[in-house]
Amino acid sequence: MTTEIASPTQFQRGRRGKNLALLTGSTAMDNAESSVTSVMFPLMREAMGLSSAALGTIVAVSKAVGVFTAIPWAFLARRYSRKSVLAVCSGFWGAWVILAGLSGSFTQFLVLYAIGAAGFAGAGSIALSILGDLYEDARRGRATGLMYGGVAVITGATAPVFGLLARFEDGWRYGYIITGAICIIIGVLILIFLDDPESSDTHPQTTSEDLETKTRFWREGIRELLAIKTYRYILIQRIFSGQNVIMSFSIVFLVEEHGFTTTTASIIAPPFAIGYLVGTFVGGRVNDAVHVMRPRSGRILMLQASQLGFALAALVATQISWNSIGAYAVMFAIVGVLQGQVPVVNRPIIMAVVRPELRALAFAVSLSTVEALAYAGYAFLVGILGDRMGLQGALFIVTVVLTTLNGVASGALYRPYARDSVAMLTAVTSLHDQNAHSEVR
Repeated sequence: MTTEIASPTQFQRGRRGKNLALLTGSTAMDNAESSVTSVMFPLMREAMGLSSAALGTIVAVSKAVGVFTAIPWAFLARRYSRKSVLAVCSGFWGAWVILAGLSGSFTQFLVLYAIGAAGFAGAGSIALSILGDLYEDARRGRATGLMYGGVAVITGATAPVFGLLARFEDGWRYGYIITGAICIIIGVLILIFLDDPESSDTHPQTTSEDLETKTRFWREGIRELLAIKTYRYILIQRIFSGQNVIMSFSIVFLVEEHGFTTTTASIIAPPFAIGYLVGTFVGGRVNDAVHVMRPRSGRILMLQASQLGFALAALVATQISWNSIGAYAVMFAIVGVLQGQVPVVNRPIIMAVVRPELRALAFAVSLSTVEALAYAGYAFLVGILGDRMGLQGALFIVTVVLTTLNGVASGALYRPYARDSVAMLTAVTSLHDQNAHSEVR
């Protein structure tokens, strides 16, 4: 296989900011959809006679479909322009969310919601592959932090707004309709304004021979990715990560376990979002600084610290009964800070050991396939355990105990990351030297 290494495209600060904002908007759509579900579920439960397990089923199905659709979206992004594919899967696909809001039964809702999620599953890997081309290695931590911080702000700001829809009989329907409409608008903005460093000129009309070559490229690409020990360890680490379910169930947890109304419980979303923003924004810069000081181990050190810190914060937030929603808002803000550390460490680790041509595939496998499958499994597990032993016990097992064990086990990444990151850096340096020599000649 080719070992060609691409260099980040140098855009001016203004153009980078515009592109980062659009990538943030596209990535936020999947999270906003999940946010609507967590806020609107108490209303859906009353309207359709559902149990807590139904929320686990909704989250599990929406994430599980990504296991089957993320890689095909990444394939299409290589065959056609990444910008066009991103506009479709994160934008125009919002039409299915609108239809889900108009559904007449839980089964119909689940099918339409799953179809919508199948499109959103492709957005994250494509957006991250574009982001990796926009920023050099030393700035990817903060850039990733800004993107995921923006996602958190959008998600946190919309949750209380959707919570106000609880005052209406069909408020949950309005939430999905509004979300779908916003998705479509995002799709239009991406098509018009996003600058893709990988020009559309690199995507000529594909022949059957070209398609066979690309298919072979992806097969070989998966083999190459799995040959990277760091990448294999990251996949295993994400399989045993139950952190993401905490915000899917937190509002329902406060409603069921502590008697808050849906509108009151949704108040914790903005503090969580602000905390997440601080975690990504500050954490991204700290991660970059630690990486510069300790390039062979800094990112793994930060990964472990974020996981163990999150487990402690989740323990305090979910296992202690507080007297007011204000106390829970503070606790979930701290949880958000530690949760915000994860993407700004995890994503740059993958970028540092995988060559640019394979990053979209790498993120499709790690985020939208492995991580989504784990998210689906743990969401379903929390829903089942929630019905049997209560959400407090379920969240303790998945978000506290499992995350603690995962944080300790992540220490196995130190040696392979040091070797694989140096190997990739050496390959990049060698290629740049060859290009410079050719230019001189």
